[in-house]
Amino acid sequence: MMAELTIRADLSALATIAEFLAEELNGSGDELIFALQLAVDEACSNTILYGYPDGEAGTITVGCTVDDEAVCVTIADDGVAFNPLNAPQPSLDTPVEERPIGGLGVHFIRTVTDRVSYARIGDRNVLSMEKRRPASP
Repeated sequence: MMAELTIRADLSALATIAEFLAEELNGSGDELIFALQLAVDEACSNTILYGYPDGEAGTITVGCTVDDEAVCVTIADDGVAFNPLNAPQPSLDTPVEERPIGGLGVHFIRTVTDRVSYARIGDRNVLSMEKRRPASP
């Protein structure tokens, strides 16, 4: 069963999204929860900051499914069409103080999840992220 949260695309909603994930992923392990909260925060922040030019109002829907094998989080928004997976890889060899600000969000998403995909469905961006659950001892 998928749990869903739909919120206004506003930076003040990021805490609500993090709480929703913590509640839905309760019992999945702190590492997994942190990884998915980080990935979702990065994706939603980018959507809020860049997906709604001219201060348009928009919505973001976060869906979460949990099974014995994995957790899947889907983020759907009605912002400007944008495939974050087409973003260039950041140059991690450049010293931090010489790098431009930003550009690591998609890198973090790719790093902390096991699988990520993007689709434009109708007038919505749909980003799906999967993280395998650790095997039970």
